Amino acid sequence: MGNVTGFIALDWGTTSFRAYRVAADGRVIETISAPEGILAVKGGGFEAALEKQIGAWDVTLPVMAAGMITSRQGWIELPYLPCPASAADLAQALHHHTTASGRRIAFATGLSYRAPDGMPDVMRSEEVQVFGSLDLGVKHFVTPGTHSKWITTEGDRLLRYATYVTGEVFAALKDHTILGRLMKPGPDDEEAFAMGVRAALEDPAGFLHRIFSARSLGLFGELAPEAISSYLSGQVIGSEVAHAIRDNPRDAEYAVLASPGIGGRYVKAIEIAGLKVRYGDPQAIVKGLAIIAGKAGII
Repeated sequence: MGNVTGFIALDWGTTSFRAYRVAADGRVIETISAPEGILAVKGGGFEAALEKQIGAWDVTLPVMAAGMITSRQGWIELPYLPCPASAADLAQALHHHTTASGRRIAFATGLSYRAPDGMPDVMRSEEVQVFGSLDLGVKHFVTPGTHSKWITTEGDRLLRYATYVTGEVFAALKDHTILGRLMKPGPDDEEAFAMGVRAALEDPAGFLHRIFSARSLGLFGELAPEAISSYLSGQVIGSEVAHAIRDNPRDAEYAVLASPGIGGRYVKAIEIAGLKVRYGDPQAIVKGLAIIAGKAGII
């Protein structure tokens, strides 16, 4: 990084806010995380929300922002760039803004892709994670989350991807259906999770039938209440993996970009499916934003 003072990286999503103060050599020296996503910001008060979180940080540091902050519900809506696209393309499309407090923010937009079946797909921030992970030497990436992505790259460009609403579906089933009524809090149950994944892989088309077993196994005492959540998680993630491997090469290596908890579950599920997988840097978005900022001459 050429900037002698570093920069601030923002990953501002729908339900969460993460800020990283990054040193000139690329090290993250301070992190702020809060459940203050864009939906928590009322009346368009994004500048006040930002200063509430990072107000103590040097106002002269350039800020690089990615995520749903550039969506229709965010601070400023930016048009998607179509795939294939590179970090250099994102750098050219940055939107620059100076706040009333004098902070200089560069907003990075997201990418769109239209699948062969004609359906459009969109993402914001996952592409930055991938651009920060290209040095891993793999072409295929998985970014778990509320809406997970299976992403394919070639060289320095992101070619295509597919979205799965896995995290959101699991939360809805757990919290708003009868499947969650028998659940009790407990640690992750690896055996129950693996059982759910294997059931999904063996019957990819039977999701709506299979998930009822999260209740029936509990009713018959064949699954402990503390294990039901892990089992249902395995069913949902396994269904995602079963579908994704139809359209992705089985002999490729995949990199999972996520925090250890959810990332570890995806690594396990992909391994059960027989694919080669490794765990990537959960802070890859910082490196990705640094790359984009460098190409834009900001740092």
